[in-house]
Amino acid sequence: MVKCKICNVEFVTDKSFHGHLKSHQLRMVEYYQTHEPRHDLLTGELINFKNKDYYFSNDFNNKNSMKKWLSQQTAEGQKEYLKKLLSQRKQKHNLIYAPTEVELRSITSPPVPYYHKLFLDYYDICNSLGYKIKYAYPKEALKYKIKDGFSIYIDTREQMPLVIDYPTEIKGLKFGDYAINDPNNKCYIERKSISDFIGTMSGGYERFCREIERSIAAEANLIVLIERPLQECLSFQHLDYVSKKIKVTPEFVFFNVRELIQKYTNVQFLFVDGREECVRVMKRIFFSNGEYKKYDLQLMYDLKLL
Repeated sequence: MVKCKICNVEFVTDKSFHGHLKSHQLRMVEYYQTHEPRHDLLTGELINFKNKDYYFSNDFNNKNSMKKWLSQQTAEGQKEYLKKLLSQRKQKHNLIYAPTEVELRSITSPPVPYYHKLFLDYYDICNSLGYKIKYAYPKEALKYKIKDGFSIYIDTREQMPLVIDYPTEIKGLKFGDYAINDPNNKCYIERKSISDFIGTMSGGYERFCREIERSIAAEANLIVLIERPLQECLSFQHLDYVSKKIKVTPEFVFFNVRELIQKYTNVQFLFVDGREECVRVMKRIFFSNGEYKKYDLQLMYDLKLL
């Protein structure tokens, strides 16, 4: 139940309550910032209102504010705050698995290495909070060995195929854009430009879920490989080369990304710096003898271990 703090009328859903605000001639931002004010822990400014979930999930207006505030705390103070952050996210969003690098970097939180340095083991602290652990923390670069005698499949529907310095073969794939013709390797890679990525995580979301379901039925692993760095994709609304006709926000897109990461254990998202990087990391993943499955690939990439 949601109770209006102006007239005390109760509503079953947020949607009905937010519609009710029109009777008070108020927008959501005006209501929440007036009647349920939340302030940036560093600056004391009101938290920006993007949507209700964002408003009540953030203690800072941006990551720079969070970083500066954390730097002013003792190590124990930082630990207390970040344990609370992880615990609250688990409860509020019904999270099952320890948040990945993509998940943490797409919210107002430090990345995985920050937690790992502070707590000495990121996955241990997550385990103590009730999270299940999917990956090991990487200690060295992903091991791989390029082998002869194979070819990389490129899906017939791939419109802008990568230029791969390894034998390739055009083949219709049931999911993904790239695979390797090794029967023991069930890794498939779905390449995305930034525009493709935005479209898939908004209007194409349900269709992509069906694609993931097909990969699960085939007992395959699916890696979504995006051609641009994660930081660019997190602020795509400011990029000149992204169409201004796109109405969805990064918050909406990455909410869906986080949903998929938690829902499907065979899916990873990996953001890299350009098409040549896509080729480089693809070959390392394909020829890692399955080792890629043990690690959070975005974390490995950020640590320069991929």
